[in-house]
Amino acid sequence: MKKIGKIVCLCLMLVAILSTMQASNKARIFALDDGNTNIVYSIISEEGEWLIEKSGVEIGDNFITRDKRMFEVFAINVEDRIAYARYLTTITLPKITISKEPTKVEQTHKEIGLYMTHNDESYVTGDGYDSIYGAGGIHDIAYQLQQNLINQGINAYLCNDLHIPHDTSAYSRSRVTAQKLLNTYNLNALFDIHRDGASRSTYVKSYQGTEKCSVRIVVGKANPNYAIQTEFATYLMTVAEQLYPWLFLDIYFAKGHYNQDLFSKALLFEMGSHLVEKSLVQKTVPALADVINTALFYTTVDEEDGELTVGGNLTEGNTVDEVLTQMPVAEKEKEASITAYIVVSIVAVATVILGIWIYIRIGKKHYLPKDE
Repeated sequence: MKKIGKIVCLCLMLVAILSTMQASNKARIFALDDGNTNIVYSIISEEGEWLIEKSGVEIGDNFITRDKRMFEVFAINVEDRIAYARYLTTITLPKITISKEPTKVEQTHKEIGLYMTHNDESYVTGDGYDSIYGAGGIHDIAYQLQQNLINQGINAYLCNDLHIPHDTSAYSRSRVTAQKLLNTYNLNALFDIHRDGASRSTYVKSYQGTEKCSVRIVVGKANPNYAIQTEFATYLMTVAEQLYPWLFLDIYFAKGHYNQDLFSKALLFEMGSHLVEKSLVQKTVPALADVINTALFYTTVDEEDGELTVGGNLTEGNTVDEVLTQMPVAEKEKEASITAYIVVSIVAVATVILGIWIYIRIGKKHYLPKDE
């Protein structure tokens, strides 16, 4: 009986420790950044199909490919720089039509913020280096995007604050910049501009006989705005399918937060890779600006079926920008996670105390003098 009691006690204590570790990991997920690494992985399917390339891949990441298939990374071979992903589903983009009717109501408030977390990112062909300590070539891309948005009638604000060096704390430093933009302006959207470290062939494809450089959208899973940002990215991809089918490479859902917890309509754009010619990336910028403007301010959402119309009757409250603004931020989700952490921690502590009490009681019974 004594041995059984001790085994039960030790098992309870082990469960408590594991529960505490699990709760701690769930709590820390809100503080993660992209974290690691410039290692580029080739991601292949279970059947051996090459899917995409991406740096900083982690198990549990998801992505939607250009052909709308969703995968989840389930294993990583660090030595060979290969990640393996299993197919989950094929998504269906919202039905979209291009209206020939004149716009009846135009949204007048249009403000977009731009900044660069990794200021050093550059392009080998065009800048001479893949990285320039300080303001690298990515600043030129962001500036061009700002000018193209302004040409579209948008008040675009570019912050050139530096967040160097390019390390795991860069997102903590750029968080100050993102918050400053949000505090200073009444933004409709906020974009963090990057370039990737993948191969040239990942981003450059031939479209109608001309080479085009695509853009990757990155959404951080570790923030309460995840659902809205996913919807935002999907709307951008849907509009781009009509206007510039080559524009978006994929949507990548990574474990970090990328400061997207600060604002519901915040996304990260990977503007090609360091091996893509800078001039080719610059040719992509006008198309991206056009899609941002068209999707946010000139595309309506049908409340009943979710279908999109470009250039339709822009009545108050039904543009993509307004619909996303009205979507509730998942604060309950964040609060639930924190509450779960507290509850699990309390249970864990109580279990440890119970285990110690049982252990002591068993010990006392064992050493009590026997009746003669």
